Amino acid sequence: MANTPILPCLDFPSIRITPSSSYSHQLDSPKFEIPPTILPHLETASRHLHNHQTVALPTETVYGLAASSLDPAAIQSVYRIKKRPADNPLIIHVSSLNMLRQVIPRDYQISELYMALITSFWPGPLSLLFPAINPPPSPAPQTNAIRMPSHPLALALIHKSNLPLSAPSANSSGRPSPTQAQHVYNDLNGSEGLGCILDGGDCGVGVESTVINGLGWRKGGGGTVDVLRPGGLGIERIKEVVEKVDGREGLTRILLHGKPWIADKSQERGEQSSTRIPKEEDGPKMNGNSESSVIEKVKSIALPPSTPGMKYRHYSPRVPVYLLKPNTIFPRPDNLPQHAESSAQAVLRQVSERTISSSSEKGKKRIGVLHFDNSPLYSQLSSSVVQVEDTHLIPESLGQDASSAAQRLFAGMLTLERIPPNQDEGDGKMGVDAIVIEGCSDEGLGLAVMERVAKAVGGGGVVGDVKDDEVGKRQGGAAEGNTFWVDVTGDI
Repeated sequence: MANTPILPCLDFPSIRITPSSSYSHQLDSPKFEIPPTILPHLETASRHLHNHQTVALPTETVYGLAASSLDPAAIQSVYRIKKRPADNPLIIHVSSLNMLRQVIPRDYQISELYMALITSFWPGPLSLLFPAINPPPSPAPQTNAIRMPSHPLALALIHKSNLPLSAPSANSSGRPSPTQAQHVYNDLNGSEGLGCILDGGDCGVGVESTVINGLGWRKGGGGTVDVLRPGGLGIERIKEVVEKVDGREGLTRILLHGKPWIADKSQERGEQSSTRIPKEEDGPKMNGNSESSVIEKVKSIALPPSTPGMKYRHYSPRVPVYLLKPNTIFPRPDNLPQHAESSAQAVLRQVSERTISSSSEKGKKRIGVLHFDNSPLYSQLSSSVVQVEDTHLIPESLGQDASSAAQRLFAGMLTLERIPPNQDEGDGKMGVDAIVIEGCSDEGLGLAVMERVAKAVGGGGVVGDVKDDEVGKRQGGAAEGNTFWVDVTGDI
C-alpha cells in the first residue's frame, strides 16, 4: 500500500482573491492570484480531481475529502473511502456565484433571503439548501446543500480545477472530524482513490458548517427557515439577517431540526442556560395537532436525510466518551434522585469504575479530560483523582469559550487517542482509556459544540456510523448513561 503524499501549502495566506468588479455581485467571478510555492501542488490536486480521484483539502471548518460533483465515479470513491452510508448526502462547494448557478436549476430564482445570507456569510461556514438539477425519484431528497468555503486554499483549488467539489469531512465515517492534515493521514493514508492531502494548517472554525433550509421562506412573512445542522455559524446571526430582510421580528419562524427555536435569554438574566428546543406542547397548533408532533410522524417514515448530520451518529473516538455537565451552567435534572452523589469526586469514581484499562494489570486507567481554562470542574477533578483508585487524568484544554472549544474539540479527542503509553508500564497501549468532556452553554457556537459532544457520547467507542436506535445495542448502554451532572459548588 503506497503512502498518500501530503503536499505542504502553508503559504496559503499569500493567495490573493480579488472580488468581482464588473458583475452584479462581488462573488460572481472573483479573481485568484496563486503564489508559485503553492501552484504546483494545486495543479497536482486538480489533475487528481479530473482523473476521477479524491483529494483531501482544508476548509475553515474541517478537512474535507473532495471529489468533482460532476463525476459519479469519484463521488462513489468518497463513499467507499469513508465507508459512508449511501443515503448520507454530501455538501457541494463552489468558488463563485457563477459556479453556484451551474449546479442549480436554470429557472430557479435565488431568493432575497438567500442573497442576503450569501452577502453576509459567504465565503464562510454556512450551507444552504437549493433545488437539485436532476433529483433522484421521490422520496429521496430533491435538494442539494451548497456552500462557499472561506479557506483560501479550498477556494483556489475549486477555482483552479474549475469544478464544484462535493466534500464531506476527510475521516472514516463516524470518527471525529479532522482539523489537521496529519489527522487525515493517520486515518485515511493509503486509501485507494485518495490522490493527495493538501496541508493548509489547522482549521480555524473546527466544526462543520451550519446547514439551513431557507426554501420555506416567504417574502412578506408566513414562512420558515429551518436549521438542519448547527455548525460554525450561530443561529442568532442567521436570525438577525432573516429579520433584516423581513423588516421586523417574528414574520419568519426559525426552526431547529424542524421544531421552533427559542433564543435563550437566560444568560442575559444571569441564570443557568437551558435547552433551546421547547417541549412539544409549547409548539403552535395546526388543525388540532402540534406541529412538532406532525414532524415526528413524518420523521417516523424514515425518509432519507437531506443534509449530513441528520441521521447517523458521528464524531466517536475509539474509547468511551462521557459528558460532564457542571451545575454552574446546567440545572439539576428533574429525574436525578435527591440522594444521588454528584460531586466531582463521585462522578470521577463512577467514570473510573466503568473504564477498562488498556495497560497492564498494575497500570492506572488513563482518563482524558477536555476542559475549559480556569474551570472549577477540572480543578475539582484534579483534586479528587488522588482519592480515586488506579486513575490518572490527562488534561487537554478547550480554551476559554465555545469558539475555542469548537476549534479544539475534534483535535483534542484525536490527540487523546494517540497519547503515548506511560513508560512505567511496558505493555501499555497508545491513547487514553476514556474521555470526559466538560459541557458548555448552548449560546452561539456552543450549540454546535454541544451537539457534537452529544453525538460523541452517544457513539463513544464505536467505529463507523451508528443509527440513533442502535447506540444501546452497539455500546451496551443508553447514551444517557454516559452523561453526568456535576455539582461543583459543593464539597469535593
